[in-house]
Amino acid sequence: MLIFVNNREVQMPSHEATGAEIKRHAEVPHDFKLYGPDGEPIGDAKHVELHERERFTAISGQDVS
Repeated sequence: MLIFVNNREVQMPSHEATGAEIKRHAEVPHDFKLYGPDGEPIGDAKHVELHERERFTAISGQDVS
């Protein structure tokens, strides 16, 4: 299953994953926030159904202000 996180190809082992699993496979730091294709936040424990070539965004969870 091919998805994209921050425009980077990520191979996932199945059609379902938690937010934490997506970040782990994408090699994104665990403290980053993950967002789905529609901009909805995906928590680490949330289970999501993945679709081929779906795009996710991971953003640093640190306050940069």
